[in-house]
Amino acid sequence: MQFAQGHDHLYILGDLFEYWLGDDAGLPAYQPFVQALASLKYHDCLVTVMLGNRDFLLGDEFAKDAAVSLVKDDELIVQLGSSNALLMHGDTLCTDDVDYQTFRNMVRARDWQENFLKQSVETRIEQATAMRTASANASANKGRDIMDVNATAVSSHINQSQCPVLIHGHTHRPAVHNVTECNARRYVVGDWHEDHAQFVQWTPDGLELLEFR
Repeated sequence: MQFAQGHDHLYILGDLFEYWLGDDAGLPAYQPFVQALASLKYHDCLVTVMLGNRDFLLGDEFAKDAAVSLVKDDELIVQLGSSNALLMHGDTLCTDDVDYQTFRNMVRARDWQENFLKQSVETRIEQATAMRTASANASANKGRDIMDVNATAVSSHINQSQCPVLIHGHTHRPAVHNVTECNARRYVVGDWHEDHAQFVQWTPDGLELLEFR
């Protein structure tokens, strides 16, 4: 977490963890990392965490132990200097992937989550492993464009938010795109690698997509 020290606010746009099967399972397993997140408060760095498609079961106990603000909505508008930016995990922009959106609606439903969390941790691990295997097999048979964002969905969210900047992850395709029809810019952060990751940094000079190792 040293890279975040010296910054005012760290926004994590989901998929902070490979998977999260409930606070009762995740907090013991990831305790050193959770404590590292909590330590940022001593460096005057606020932390906000959004839900991703792998850790959508993050809960209030995690937020308390990690000393973070947990955002369970799909979108968050933040002020950067004199303008606003729309933050998203990004999976809701991939509307061409109909099978994924159907699956997402299922696992985000309250009844499904309550039933899942009632099961033993061992059973949850088995089910999550099976779902991940099925997802990987399905992705292997999908076209690359299907799993990317839909341009119409991007424009719709930008127009509705009236933000000139959209920042998201999920697609694992870090880049900066001009959304000319909305006179906006879209920043895509990458996934976590063993030796590097991408992040967007705001300073009074503007936004940059950077890489740290």
